[in-house]
This record gives sequence, C-alpha cells and structure tokens, in this order.
Amino acid sequence: MSDSTELRKAKRYRLSAPAVFMWAPHDGKSESGRGVTRDINTFGVYVQTDAMPPVGARVLMEVVLPRLADTSRGMRLHAEGVVLRCENDDPTKRGFAVSALFYPEATEAVLSQLNFSGQNM
Repeated sequence: MSDSTELRKAKRYRLSAPAVFMWAPHDGKSESGRGVTRDINTFGVYVQTDAMPPVGARVLMEVVLPRLADTSRGMRLHAEGVVLRCENDDPTKRGFAVSALFYPEATEAVLSQLNFSGQNM
C-alpha cells in the first residue's frame, strides 16, 4: 500500500498536550521524562521530547488534555504501551511513537470531542 494512513487502526488527532512518562530499561532503574504530544489516537501517541526511551521499552504515560470549556477541568489520559520507534535526527522534531492502551475506555469519545470543539491542532 502506498498510503501509510491506510495501515492505521484508528483516526489520528493532531494534538499538542503535555505528557509525562516513565520506563524501566533493562538495568532495572526507572527513568522518566516530559514532552508534548504531536498526535494521538486510541491505539497510540507520538511524543516530542528529549528524554528518549529505547525502542521496545515498556512505557507508562499520562497525557493532560486541554479543557473543553472555561468551567471544565482538563482530562488526564493514562496509558501503558511499548515504544515502536524513536526519531533523533532533527533536534527540533525529536520524539518517539508508542503503541499504547489508554484508560479510560472512552478515549475515542474524548478525542472526538476535542476535534469537534476546535482543539484539534
């Protein structure tokens, strides 16, 4: 297939939201980092950061979504997953992709609501 988007399991949302994550390398000492999401869907997320877990690392993550209204609080999505790829070549675009399972299960509904409200970046 020439179009890589055809291989995706779910719609991807362009979203810039704070993310914190941690992983345990093979030596057992856990490490952590902070970054900003570039895009997200119900099966994964791309995080722009300088703290790069290695490919294959198991990652625990929290993404803080923007508020939908002035009176609401931003929702926090929790996920666990595995690092699929890291991009180090361009210092302005450093980051990694994670195949992740998000909790709560209503992640798609929340992401769709952000898209509808104009928060989709």
